[in-house]
Amino acid sequence: MERRHALTEWRVLKKSIAFSCPWYEIAHERIRLPTDHVIDYYSITIPPSVMVVPVTADGRIVLLRQYRYPTRSWSYELPGGNTRGKSPLSTGRQELFEETGYRAGRWTRLGCFHPYSGMSDEVCYVYLARDLTSGRQRLEEREFIQVITMPIREVFRRAVRNRIQDGMTLASLLLAGSHLKGRSR
Repeated sequence: MERRHALTEWRVLKKSIAFSCPWYEIAHERIRLPTDHVIDYYSITIPPSVMVVPVTADGRIVLLRQYRYPTRSWSYELPGGNTRGKSPLSTGRQELFEETGYRAGRWTRLGCFHPYSGMSDEVCYVYLARDLTSGRQRLEEREFIQVITMPIREVFRRAVRNRIQDGMTLASLLLAGSHLKGRSR
């Protein structure tokens, strides 16, 4: 027998912030479940984020090769970042320029997703950026980013072969897939 309960049946008895930093907060909640059982639930509150799928006129995707301290490894990723109170499109434009040096003349919103819905309330908005012009990166002090371009087909080949492992990049490429068909020669 399938058990379905309305969201309103999860009653918050007490909420506090267990940890806070400039990028996120960890909330601790005492919750009464629909079964009347009381649990402690921890979740991460993160402002909305943006990922950009930049595509050059000759059908290449602009990627970042970026060092990520938590995994102690280099990661292939799409440009993106936290909105910090700005609109998703404005953030996408800014992150694309700062991280890659590129500006885009044409933007298409592809959709959104929740990066880790069992743990966080974050929403990530995804944009396709075209009509690119290049410039100079403007990196933050803690960013170590190499900009590379790769044919669309090769990007998807690497994703399927587990050579691209960043989850937000993989989800964004999935949303972009149908918009890139016919351009992956």
